Amino acid sequence: MASIGQAVFWTVQALGVLLFLLGVGAFRVLVQGCFALRRRARAGSPDYSEVLLKSALVPTVTTIAVPPDASVESRQFARRLLDLHFGRNEVVIVLDGPSEVEMETWRNEFKLYQSARPVEQKLPTAPVRAVYESRDPIRVVVVDKERGGTVDAWNAGVNVATSPVIGLLDPESEFSPTVLLRMIQPMLEASEETVAVCGGGSIPAAADLTARWGALESLRAWMTRGAAFASHNLVLPIPGSAVLARRDAIIASGGFTGGALELIVRLHGFALAAQKPYRIAFLPTPVSNGRTPHGMAELREMVRRDQRELALAFRNRKSLAGPFGWPIVRDLYLDRSARPKLETAAYVLAAAGLIMGWVDWKLAGFVLLATAAMGMVQSLAAVVLREVAQPTRSNPALLTSLFLAAIPENLGYRQLRNLWLIADSLGSPATAKLNRGRIVKNYSPAAANTPTKK
Repeated sequence: MASIGQAVFWTVQALGVLLFLLGVGAFRVLVQGCFALRRRARAGSPDYSEVLLKSALVPTVTTIAVPPDASVESRQFARRLLDLHFGRNEVVIVLDGPSEVEMETWRNEFKLYQSARPVEQKLPTAPVRAVYESRDPIRVVVVDKERGGTVDAWNAGVNVATSPVIGLLDPESEFSPTVLLRMIQPMLEASEETVAVCGGGSIPAAADLTARWGALESLRAWMTRGAAFASHNLVLPIPGSAVLARRDAIIASGGFTGGALELIVRLHGFALAAQKPYRIAFLPTPVSNGRTPHGMAELREMVRRDQRELALAFRNRKSLAGPFGWPIVRDLYLDRSARPKLETAAYVLAAAGLIMGWVDWKLAGFVLLATAAMGMVQSLAAVVLREVAQPTRSNPALLTSLFLAAIPENLGYRQLRNLWLIADSLGSPATAKLNRGRIVKNYSPAAANTPTKK
């Protein structure tokens, strides 16, 4: 028993030190995000939306939607895409194996007629049964295809699109009508090397506590995998953000294998393999953001959606980005996969050690310091650093509420969230394997359509 007690003691101590170092590393990334946002603010970012709206030099953008059904919500999302302010915006709606009733609903919604529009087979997909356009003066294309899954539908949308730029907007997000006008600007500033743009803001806080927890989590993600990662040209989209990507780059990389996150990881990997200058830009303006969760059920669903997409990117990093997969997802893996497991193990061992007398209160306190206390520091720092990086007319009452929410966030909710993250990492649903065989190590840089000049 003495040997077991010593093993538990040293294991808890090692876990405490490791978790403290992970917390310090996470704080460092937040500071990097602050400096990146600060540099951008000093450089200035004028809004040319009114000019771009009328300019014929702006490339066309095709926004793709893959609705799961013909429900009111799905049709409303399609209408939101059509209402975007942009000079030349095309909306492609891909229906994956719709029933005749669903197809009739879409026909009536947009007054569709069958079109002779050709479909390029740049990416392999299930057969397309028909392509429809609207009799109304709106640029909408509806694709009726055999069932092949969501990934297959995204690739069919890329095949049907005629624009050089593809737009991806989350149906669960709130986005501005000018989102495309703002997002296209980073592409125009460096059109030869910009492969994609990820843009958006963090979730706005609301009155209830769960909404503040969601706002804090979104704020940390916005400052890390958005701003901080962008300073190393490794930006990854956060939940609720909008994405623009060059169609030729999507096709050259083999198309979609999952959601927007997997696509950006894949574009990073293929651009790095090509050994040519490239950029995936980050636009830290509130053109798009996730919806504020109200209640634990909505907060749970927000965490689940993000974690499952991350888990798939972690598992498939080699097929997505070859030897570059680990450097691209490393920091996110440590924070969202390794840390919850290590932290939960530290809590269990510390509690068992206290009961058995193997661990003293000082060591148990150190575990809390390395986890809950460091979590409070990160949440409080995220609020403060955001104000330092982007000083605005903030609401003092709102800032105070976020500060106060950081305490219960890390003394109860953090431990519950760890269990959520572990469950979602282990129980992530299977994803389509389409195009996963084409991995980066077999990628020929000469065949890439990535830019050659800065």
